[in-house]
Amino acid sequence: MPLTQPDGSDWPRGTMARPGEALRREKVLPNIEGLYAGSKPEVTALILSHAHLDHYGLAHYVHNDIPVFGSRGTLAMLRASKLFVPDAVIPENLRELPTSEAKSLAAFSVQGIPVDHAAPDSRALLVEADGQRLLYSGDLRAHGRQPQLFKDLPAAAGPIDVLILEGTTVGQAQGSHGFTNEIDVEHRLAELLKANGSGLAVVIASGQNIDRAISVYQAALATGRELVIDPYQAYVLMMLKDIRPDAPQFNSPSVRVKFVSNHVAKLKAAGLWSLACKMSRAGKVSAEQLAANPGGFVFLARSSGATVALIRYLARTTQPIIVWSQWRDYLNRNGPVPKYCKEQGIEPLVIHSGGHAHPEDLADLAERLHPGMVVPIHTEAAAQFARFIPNVRVVADGETLNIGEP
Repeated sequence: MPLTQPDGSDWPRGTMARPGEALRREKVLPNIEGLYAGSKPEVTALILSHAHLDHYGLAHYVHNDIPVFGSRGTLAMLRASKLFVPDAVIPENLRELPTSEAKSLAAFSVQGIPVDHAAPDSRALLVEADGQRLLYSGDLRAHGRQPQLFKDLPAAAGPIDVLILEGTTVGQAQGSHGFTNEIDVEHRLAELLKANGSGLAVVIASGQNIDRAISVYQAALATGRELVIDPYQAYVLMMLKDIRPDAPQFNSPSVRVKFVSNHVAKLKAAGLWSLACKMSRAGKVSAEQLAANPGGFVFLARSSGATVALIRYLARTTQPIIVWSQWRDYLNRNGPVPKYCKEQGIEPLVIHSGGHAHPEDLADLAERLHPGMVVPIHTEAAAQFARFIPNVRVVADGETLNIGEP
């Protein structure tokens, strides 16, 4: 699903629940015959690289007879969204993509190779057919908490004929995606918490950004604070504990849970009341406790009405420090926390490191993979790839590229 409408504005609420035929007419859904409900299925499978909306947000329009594959972590995130997020819709025919072997799909062989990104358990996709080997990078980076995945990708992929390479940062100002790496984020957060020892810090970040949860937790431990999360964040971290054992859990030392009523209702409706009780027994914290000892906590939250309500309550006695730990441009959209900050004349502190590889890292990856052709994707500056990567072929949407031809 495109991040924004063509004019740059947000999609109206409910867009993902509109009839698929209308979205095809409006060219929101690509016009691919045999892919959608209401037609004869002629596509073998859909494969997701990771669980960000711009990579799966319209996948539920796919015909139910067509399987939708993703890594274990990707499927877990889709199901968590379905459980907690209003209006979230996910495909019905979900299947796990093997992690250590290729999957045969009709005439194709597809292997998911782990890459580091802001979404958990992301994959590059190695596709083989007719003697050709194509690698789709997915979204990836070299500066997260798993840099070895970026270093190991060429060895894991082997010889490549075509590299389809994401380039989100290409053409953008240096530093526009925040701090150089995730460790810098952790250190900056720790400095902030130490310098403001008596104040509560509210860190606004994506609930799927497991690296960021780890950074906030490590900064809390380093400064003698407790990490506060809500049930949604606690659930996501629990679902990924086997994939990311270094991530904090609701029963980890110095972790507390601030309950949100609608989260509890959703857990109860899903038959997970006992889990909510476990979270409560492990370390429930109230708004009153946060107000009484603001310097003892750091709250990892999302830009939601519930977060704003808590900040308003706490502001009666102490104004929390608000840290924006997401892409800076999201501040310009009228979400609940940015709107509150504008109303109150508060300038959030931006402490963030992006999920996409820097241009120099993309160049290094292309050099080490040494493909015969590089096709830019996920970028607004495809024409600039040729400045630092050889063998670039810019392909327009809808254009056919026969990669086996000389």
